[in-house]
Amino acid sequence: MTAVNTKNLKNGAYWFENPQSTRYLFAPNGYGLRAGEGYYQNITVVVNQISVGITDNVSIGLGTVPLFLFGASTPVWVLPKVSFPVVKDKFNVGAGALVGTVMGEESAGFGIVYGITTLGSRDKNISLGLGYGYAGGDWARTPTLTLSGMLRTGNRGYLLTENYLIGTADGSIGLITFGGRRIIKKVGLDFGLVLPAGSEIDSFIAIPFLGLTVPFGQKTTPQP
Repeated sequence: MTAVNTKNLKNGAYWFENPQSTRYLFAPNGYGLRAGEGYYQNITVVVNQISVGITDNVSIGLGTVPLFLFGASTPVWVLPKVSFPVVKDKFNVGAGALVGTVMGEESAGFGIVYGITTLGSRDKNISLGLGYGYAGGDWARTPTLTLSGMLRTGNRGYLLTENYLIGTADGSIGLITFGGRRIIKKVGLDFGLVLPAGSEIDSFIAIPFLGLTVPFGQKTTPQP
């Protein structure tokens, strides 16, 4: 027999748990994994990440692009994150980092440290973030800004947007992303388009995004 959380029943339909409520397509928000919860995420086949909640406020993740399978240098990274509710289920703040290196290369460190605020619930919210990136021992002189949002459209669907303003030596580059999430049982299928924007980009470019999220350790179990 499968246990069902009656709080997730709406108009006779079961509203599945968001399989990745702490992130949009890739960018994090101010919510955190609960203790014992986690997920595996795959992006465009090659990017692999796994994250686990240590407490209700602290999580840790690990990611890689396994290029060693092809005899090439392999990037790996860790993803520590802390998050705290200011107003429960309405306003959260978080901070974290992506700390990476390329195995087999010297002076190949890279990453970003960030802070983020999220207004709204785990199913409907908007987030504003600021971070500073680094690579090869040098920190960026200007911050990266993010503005992202999530809107639940039904018992299995979400609309997602994830947008970046990245400072460069010559100005800035924007990344505008629109997409969605479809829940297939407990698994989340993310899809979208990434649109680069900037003064140096003189043609229309749309980069497809495809991701898969498999949660584990969630406290509620959806109907089959």
